[in-house]
Amino acid sequence: MKLSDAIIRLLVEENVDTLFTLMAEDVMGITATARADWADDLSVVDARHEQLAMAMADGYARTHDDIGVCVVGRGPAIAQTGTALGTANVYGSKLLVITGETPTTTLGGLKYFDQETFLGPVTEDVLSVRDEDALLPVFRDAFRRLRRDRGPIVVQVPWNLMDAETDLDVDWETELFGTDAVDDAARRRPDAEKVTAAVDRYLESDASTPPVILAGRGAVASGAKPAIERLAERTSALLATSLQARGYFSDHPFSIGFPGTFGSNLANEYVTNAAFVLAVGCSLNNHTTDVGRLVDEATVVHVTDEPAHLERYTPVDLAVVGDARETVAAIDAELDEMGMDFSGTFWTENTERRLADAEPWGDATFVDTPGRMDPRELMVELDARLPDERLVVTDAGHFMNWVIDGITVDHPDDYMWTLDFGAIGIGFPMGIGAAWQEDERTPVTFVGDAGFLMSLQALDTAVQQWIPSVTVVVNDDALGSEYHQLKNRNLNASAAVAETPDLAALARDFGAEAHTITSVADLDAVDLSTRPSGPVVLDCKIDRDVKHRFYESDHMN
Repeated sequence: MKLSDAIIRLLVEENVDTLFTLMAEDVMGITATARADWADDLSVVDARHEQLAMAMADGYARTHDDIGVCVVGRGPAIAQTGTALGTANVYGSKLLVITGETPTTTLGGLKYFDQETFLGPVTEDVLSVRDEDALLPVFRDAFRRLRRDRGPIVVQVPWNLMDAETDLDVDWETELFGTDAVDDAARRRPDAEKVTAAVDRYLESDASTPPVILAGRGAVASGAKPAIERLAERTSALLATSLQARGYFSDHPFSIGFPGTFGSNLANEYVTNAAFVLAVGCSLNNHTTDVGRLVDEATVVHVTDEPAHLERYTPVDLAVVGDARETVAAIDAELDEMGMDFSGTFWTENTERRLADAEPWGDATFVDTPGRMDPRELMVELDARLPDERLVVTDAGHFMNWVIDGITVDHPDDYMWTLDFGAIGIGFPMGIGAAWQEDERTPVTFVGDAGFLMSLQALDTAVQQWIPSVTVVVNDDALGSEYHQLKNRNLNASAAVAETPDLAALARDFGAEAHTITSVADLDAVDLSTRPSGPVVLDCKIDRDVKHRFYESDHMN
């Protein structure tokens, strides 16, 4: 068999069911053979650009914490993926990239460049298959590491080896494939002295204000919610999350939402006033703490099973390395043994009522602009009309803040943040990849007009594969973030105005269902209550001069 055939067989044995790709001469044997001979086992999703293929694979991987596989060519092809790879790398996506490589015996050449040096900063690792004997060990290593740790990992195969006949003789039934992730027994147990120190810090803090327990993605992955809620009841703590864990306590009456630069004023108020903050399974990055301002006066105990996160962004009073669930349960058990129970101290009817009645934009009056919607009103209407079972993906830009404020999710797994690398135009293809993976929830991707046009070709993939999804283009005919920053600095804001073409017409030309939205009446004409049968695009015209409070903050002035 050819080496490319062996790669396909290997992927199938590792339970890969989808390849995202843009065909190139050095990897076309993989995609062509997969279509011809492995159609019952592997789906091949063609993108119109390598960056889009990479972002789709990333979105696929994040949706169910699975391994996403992208197959692209060497040289200029892999170079095209830099921003998508950088985004996946910051997040740590379980992304396997298979690419060609110029043979070591070939110097120069039309597509030659030092791609391993290029890939180093934007990936977790780069592995190379130099001969047929290295194929199985390299791929086995890549899959083990992706399941147990983080990615992306790139595997390079010289293009002359890819189509070479091989004598590889493998007993596929007995080879070690289907490698499992680390099991529950491998969780890190916190040091007992550190647990005692955390209890002491809590008991020594000012008891006149409600403490806050702040949970992040690590808490979600650990299944720490019941333990956190038990500890919160014992300490009468308010529950908060990082942005990427938003929705984790959405059903709890004493949840304040998420604080930080993108957070609500209410959540920021409670965290700022807290004398004690227990941060669990989060990185305490600058977004979460507003560059440390929110927790500057508090006693902060930081629990994480990723030591690299400890004081990486924010100084803390005590750092505890340990699994979120086990550490929180240990703190609760020690307080119980001491007979400490402060339940009801701050969990009052007044606080519960205040949290229930809170609105993200306070008592602001919606602006009435002919032919445009106030973005806040747009979010209120969409939140009410979209199915409750939804997977929300956001691209980056000024509009993103309105989405975070107004579009609710029931669980962190229902929300995908794509701003890891600060890029726009990545969210739309990631949403398409997520939608390919999603069978039950309605995938809804929010993107600005600039980001949509940057990645418009992804719509062709959505139509060709007929992927059920809703794409909401929040269209201000401008580069919204730059527009408001220019205004803040008394510079020429019209430089950021860029009138878009008729996006609904463009989407229909691609073959998607599309609607132009300028009012509530336009929304009334569209049925958004159920999962669509294919791609739907809403070109929502908004008033660009409605400025989010984030752009009044120190970060944007």
